[in-house]
Amino acid sequence: MAHILLIEPFCGGSHRQLMEILGSQVCGTVHYCLSAKKWHWRMRTGALYFSQNIPKNSRYSLVADVVVFNSLFNMTSFLNNIDSFLKLMPDHRPNGIYDQIKPKCQVVYFPLQYLDISKLELENQNPRSCRPLHIVWSHRWEHDKDPELFFQTLFHLIEEGLSFNVSVLGEGFSQTPDVFHKARPLLGERVLHWGYQESRSKYLEILKDADVAVSTAKHEFFGVAMLEAVQCGCYPLCPKDLVYPEIYPEQYLYSTPGQLAKRLRYLCKNPGFARHHKTVVS
Repeated sequence: MAHILLIEPFCGGSHRQLMEILGSQVCGTVHYCLSAKKWHWRMRTGALYFSQNIPKNSRYSLVADVVVFNSLFNMTSFLNNIDSFLKLMPDHRPNGIYDQIKPKCQVVYFPLQYLDISKLELENQNPRSCRPLHIVWSHRWEHDKDPELFFQTLFHLIEEGLSFNVSVLGEGFSQTPDVFHKARPLLGERVLHWGYQESRSKYLEILKDADVAVSTAKHEFFGVAMLEAVQCGCYPLCPKDLVYPEIYPEQYLYSTPGQLAKRLRYLCKNPGFARHHKTVVS
């Protein structure tokens, strides 16, 4: 008998990973999912689809006793926007919604699995001390991850004559931002890996081989890809915004594009700093 209904309107990437972890660790789960396409439309309209496709059961009532968020940032941004969202209604606004929901809310972080990187093969067998800095960007190929900022920063490094290699991972969809098509030939032989890695072990091997993991996200409520990169030994560089200050100490955060370029410039000149640094997160 199933006791837990898992609903995921965007079943791809870390969303799928969470569903698989819960399904393998918790008995009696039933999954209802939609494919990972157009996430903003899935979030807006997925409930309509599920309301017509999940069988009704008169023995339960889907009224939440507990509302769980994957980060404090996610929870507070939701709660703090309830009133402003409801004010958009022309009339018949419900009262006391914030006070009804807030006591039910709590934070439960994403269940990251332990990665035994000692068993992973190194991509490059040459001594690391002889190689340029290896930068990895491992996010969805969509505008909310701001690939434009990432590639523009790399172009600045090239103009300054700095040496580096780059792996651009993550999943692309039907409408890939144009910057990916423009960046690939401009980066040339600096590119070690390009595109989604079907093999998880291959993906983790690339992360283990990399020195620095960069996020340029404008939308992020947790950031599994960055934490997996940290587990594999990468030095993280993240925006001082969204969920990142909740997880990463100040030294791994940047506030402006100029600060990101400055940090990467230093690491290109001093790759040993990233390679020998042990990252500590909250």
